[in-house]
Amino acid sequence: MGERQNPAAWWRRRSLRARLTLVSAALFSLTLIIAGVLLFILIGRSLVNTLDSSAERTGREVAALVQQNSLPKQLLAGSGGVSLVQVVDGANRVVAASPGADSVVSVLRDNELTRARLGKPLNVSGARASSDRPLRVVAVPADIPAGQRTVLVATDFGRVLDSSRLLERTLLVGAPLAVVAMAALTWWIVGRTLRPVAALRRGAAELSASGLSRSRLPVPDAEDEIHSLATTLNDMLDRLDSATTKQRRFVGDAAHELRSPIASLRVQLEVAGRIGESRELRELTSDALVDVERLSTLIDDLLALARSDERGAIKSRALLRVDDLCAASVDSYRDARIGVTCIPGDPVTVIGDRDGLHRVMVNLIDNAVRYGRSEVTVSAGTAPLSPEQLEADGSVRGWAVITVADDGPGIPANKRERVFDRFYRLDTARSRAEGGTGLGLSIVQEIVTAHGGTVSLEDNQPGLRVIVRLPR
Repeated sequence: MGERQNPAAWWRRRSLRARLTLVSAALFSLTLIIAGVLLFILIGRSLVNTLDSSAERTGREVAALVQQNSLPKQLLAGSGGVSLVQVVDGANRVVAASPGADSVVSVLRDNELTRARLGKPLNVSGARASSDRPLRVVAVPADIPAGQRTVLVATDFGRVLDSSRLLERTLLVGAPLAVVAMAALTWWIVGRTLRPVAALRRGAAELSASGLSRSRLPVPDAEDEIHSLATTLNDMLDRLDSATTKQRRFVGDAAHELRSPIASLRVQLEVAGRIGESRELRELTSDALVDVERLSTLIDDLLALARSDERGAIKSRALLRVDDLCAASVDSYRDARIGVTCIPGDPVTVIGDRDGLHRVMVNLIDNAVRYGRSEVTVSAGTAPLSPEQLEADGSVRGWAVITVADDGPGIPANKRERVFDRFYRLDTARSRAEGGTGLGLSIVQEIVTAHGGTVSLEDNQPGLRVIVRLPR
């Protein structure tokens, strides 16, 4: 048996448009049910009262004839749905009757006549008057004191039942159609109303992709709450853009300004190491050079991130052979600590920034060489799109896949997402000792995301496999 779905969780997963439509349809249905029941009851009572009023009017007319001793041999049935008229005496014997009415047997039994004389109309079977439709009988006293002679007026109660059934069928058919029409209208109206919200969402998505400095959220023409929200959000984005611009400018300027003294310090240390007379001085300058190189790498990474944040991770676009890019990147690691091998793959072309993608390869191979034990393998190939991706963007023909694998200690599965955060290290002491800045994978993700691709980490058993996917 499957797990029972939580109604609250199901409701939370519905869109605002769907929830508003469902709530409106439910309230409208409840209103229709209550109104339909009240209408059915009120119209039924109105029809019955109208029938009783017509019967009482006919009964009073006949009673007047009885009181004037001008009762004819044959009574007229009257109008307004009256089927038959009888005049009975105190013993419930028929004294006079209208055409079609029994002139011998009363339409009411003795006990029924007693109740009818108290002013209570009765419903009886039409078989008593040779009819297949039910009758409603009203008793009108004709003598004073009452109980001597009584006028019985029977009307066709089937007319009320027919009208009630017609109303019932109309409600049963019309109400669902009205609910469906109301739900469709609500869906359309809510969709039109939420169009500015959808525009805000698309604008926010574009901001996420292009950065705060590229555009702002669209402001609807209608001066309503959404207009005020968009205006307030744009004001907030202006302030954020100003703050982040100052921050990026500070980081970029600081990194740029630090490059010159770092380069000068490197030269001085190299000269000191060459002309130093003691072994201790040479070792000291060698260690200092390692720290300077690490500091220089950190400054270069900071400057790259600052430029990426300010101008975007893509400087130019051109057709690139990914397999050639991988082979060229591997060639520069012939003298690396461990062997770096390029596995030939299928020729695959992407549109991208050559310098940016080269930096991706360098950062990934540097990490693999830093932590690998015996070898690093680099490969380039292709992969098809999934059906969902084909439906989302039919213009993309597939993926160009770059894989960099090592046989090092790897990264635990629960920490693979965090390694893309800036300055995050799995082991701070080890990473600092081995020269990591904590920015390499952040730069890789920035560049790959700007190209419309993805970066993922997998087990290499042993080691780590980094998979970069770029749209072909």
